[in-house]
Amino acid sequence: MTAKKKSMEPTFEDELARLEVLAEQMEQGELPLDELMAAYEEGAKLVKALQEKLNRAKARLHEVKADPDGGLTVTLLKADEPDA
Repeated sequence: MTAKKKSMEPTFEDELARLEVLAEQMEQGELPLDELMAAYEEGAKLVKALQEKLNRAKARLHEVKADPDGGLTVTLLKADEPDA
């Protein structure tokens, strides 16, 4: 069994699809207030989870820069580095 199958955490794509469904439901304007508030709260949690996943992925990226001599330099980006 792979690690992906062992993990019960939803994928980024699953969470993004759920967020899109919630946004669509809220935009239709037909939800009762209680359901609208619940959808908003769930959406806010999803946004936070998605942002955290993006930040973790970004921390794993490598920056590739061309050297003046035509070669490539690969350096690991650290999570605390500001965006370029």
